[in-house]
Amino acid sequence: MKKFIPLLTVSAGLSLGLVTQGCVTSSGSPVVENGSNPAVTTGAGTDAPYYGTGPNNSMPAPQTAPVDLRNVTGARLTSEKYSVRGNKDYTVLGQKYKVWRDVESYYEEGTASWYGPGFHGQNTSNGEPYNMNGYTAAHKNLPLPSFLKVTNLENNKSVIVRVNDRGPFHGNRILDLSRGAASKIGVIGPGTARVRVELIKTVATKDQTNENLMNGFKPYIQVFSTMDYNKALTIKNSLSRETGKPVFIQNYQQAYRVKMGPLKQDEADRALSAVRKSGFSGAFFTAD
Repeated sequence: MKKFIPLLTVSAGLSLGLVTQGCVTSSGSPVVENGSNPAVTTGAGTDAPYYGTGPNNSMPAPQTAPVDLRNVTGARLTSEKYSVRGNKDYTVLGQKYKVWRDVESYYEEGTASWYGPGFHGQNTSNGEPYNMNGYTAAHKNLPLPSFLKVTNLENNKSVIVRVNDRGPFHGNRILDLSRGAASKIGVIGPGTARVRVELIKTVATKDQTNENLMNGFKPYIQVFSTMDYNKALTIKNSLSRETGKPVFIQNYQQAYRVKMGPLKQDEADRALSAVRKSGFSGAFFTAD
């Protein structure tokens, strides 16, 4: 089944070659949150993106109680933000999928499977190498990365997993576990198991990665790069006066990059055009 966005390999023996995307993370002390999120329906057979496995393709019911993490181990919880890559809505095998970028709460019961050696070392949907012995998972809709508590309802064993991949695209399965996670809760032998999935919210939605970034928008312009700081400073000051936009110098590996931004999406194209007309024909958009 493996995964998507956009290098997609499907671990049930199917491989679809698209473009792999990577991940941006940051560390911190997690805050486990709980909330409500109404189901959002699209209706089967329409052109709207598929949301999830709840009734009428809705997001399943929200959590009604805090996630109990006592004596549950697995992936280390971090306050990393959603990747700017791997979080666009997408299509697999003719089916559209919606990424729940603003998800606050998520609870679901259904069938989980696992994937292993055939994908070890390959890139996941957010560009990270897949470690089959780690505590990770693939989900069709959750933002990457997200954290889940997964409980095997057949033996009541639980594990914390970090979602960094897309899938499973097989039947009505709701989650694909790494071999390490599947082994911890007893899914290896039978291959599938009925599980309960609960979202562990580690970063408040208001502090999350901007949706424009996750959709591919790059809010900065790299204007020029030089080894001469005084030259970079002259260009910075000149552009600031001419455009009225924020311009700064970024020191990168002994080079000084003159950058403009952050820019709003509706002004970015005009700003790039103005910069190029000022003599910087090689200027380009960048994510940071």
